[in-house]
Amino acid sequence: MESKQSSLGFWLLLLYILIALDILSTNPVMEGNPFTLYLWAQFGIFFSAWIKIGQVLLFGVFCFSVKRVAKPNEWIFARKIVFGLLKILVAYYSFIVIWNVTISIFF
Repeated sequence: MESKQSSLGFWLLLLYILIALDILSTNPVMEGNPFTLYLWAQFGIFFSAWIKIGQVLLFGVFCFSVKRVAKPNEWIFARKIVFGLLKILVAYYSFIVIWNVTISIFF
């Protein structure tokens, strides 16, 4: 039981680190995401970064709440969904960080 909980914490920590690296490696001149540009225009870059960090923290609270509320037989199915979402987000933000670093190096 303890290894599953630490595994959830590991994936959330990895996602949080990738979000922080995404924020640090983003070049505002090369940003092409229209939603991000809209947020930057409305709230500013730093407040938008705090919104992104807050979303990850709320997602972590959601994941641990699902773990706590789900019954053992329900957790088997819920675990697949939660870990699937986490793995997709980690893969996406890994790609984004690699892309941002590549653009920073070559352009």
